[in-house]
Amino acid sequence: MAHQNRLANAHVLVFGGTSGIGYAIANMALSNGARVTISGSGKPKVDAKVEKLRSLYPNTPASHVAGFAVDLHDKENLESNLKTMLDKVTEGGEKNIDHIAFTAGDALVLPKIAEADINTILNGFTVRFLAPCILAKLIATDVYMPRSANSSITLTGGTNTHRPMANWTYGATIGASIEGLSRGLAVDLAPIRTNIVHPGAIHTELFQGLLDHSTPEAIERLKKGLSLLGEFGKPEDIAEAYGWVMRDRFATGTLVNSDGGRLLVGTEV
Repeated sequence: MAHQNRLANAHVLVFGGTSGIGYAIANMALSNGARVTISGSGKPKVDAKVEKLRSLYPNTPASHVAGFAVDLHDKENLESNLKTMLDKVTEGGEKNIDHIAFTAGDALVLPKIAEADINTILNGFTVRFLAPCILAKLIATDVYMPRSANSSITLTGGTNTHRPMANWTYGATIGASIEGLSRGLAVDLAPIRTNIVHPGAIHTELFQGLLDHSTPEAIERLKKGLSLLGEFGKPEDIAEAYGWVMRDRFATGTLVNSDGGRLLVGTEV
């Protein structure tokens, strides 16, 4: 029997799919014949990235790429916002989602411990932790995703959870909460599979914003300090990690590192 492409004709929903890792996952899924829906916080950007993805695959039906905006910052309306979006994505539950990749995030505010306040700490959890919690609640209704090992949810953490840099206490804490969530959901949503990918230093648009304020010498030190490979990862590199756990029907409760060996080098950069 020929090896099956398990993403062909699967429906992949990517939160945070308008840039960086999320966009690369959508691109990877389309290259494997999947139907893809991306989400982001702003409709104009979502629409623009849908058109860009369609242009990359002109032989793929336009209906195989869709996008919807959703506000994940609004805690009071988070559940209703997500439900409205899922109803649109699945046409009221008529068209199931097979895989979800959750890469959505906002710019983290990471105060020093002596300068932290309750609201600043808690606000960092809204998009990265609370949103996937509520998303899981909606998936548990069995309306939007089949209860099957063919279905998967992949969350996104970070290597700073396991090897935090200076002043990264609260970022590491958020990452640890997502890691715990992924394992709990693997048990409670089974046989739907839940995994988490830990990126290292991936050269996304957000990361480029940090590099814009660095000298060439500092950037070279970063490359050597954050990777055994002496370079930053690319979004299309780590997209393969998400593709693996979507395809592998026996992978659940798993933590996947795509970090260039960052956990084997020091924290000083």
